[in-house]
Amino acid sequence: MENSNNNCADRACDHKKGALPSCAPLAAAYVPFQQDDAPKYGRGDALAKGTLFPGLDLPWKNVSNAAGDLTDTPLGELTALGFVIQELGLYLDTHRKDREALEMFNEYVKLYKAGAEAYVKRFGPLTRTQMTDAGYTWLNDPWPWEYAERRAE
Repeated sequence: MENSNNNCADRACDHKKGALPSCAPLAAAYVPFQQDDAPKYGRGDALAKGTLFPGLDLPWKNVSNAAGDLTDTPLGELTALGFVIQELGLYLDTHRKDREALEMFNEYVKLYKAGAEAYVKRFGPLTRTQMTDAGYTWLNDPWPWEYAERRAE
């Protein structure tokens, strides 16, 4: 009796058929579990790498983002702070007892709030909910990234 399960060449195993054929290879994905008190990148490097945690900075096809500081503008600094807040929030979802991470989260939230308030006073609203009586002031020049371009000249 012929064993049809061992020979995929006899059957149509085309991935475009819509259903996963019985002879399709299976893959098992693995993401390392984060340990409590895991080492952390600085906020600029975290934003560049796409993760706060070096243990989760796994290269794809042997390519990893270079560490770099994208916080050389006020908006870049706020972006990095917001990214770290998001990362720490996700981490705390699964590590509720990590007091150091919670303290770091609270400190970054304070920094973000103070930075956002200073940014809005200097450059205008970050979001529509921060609009003032002056109206759509963010449409007026100069735009936030133009300050960095002037500094580079």
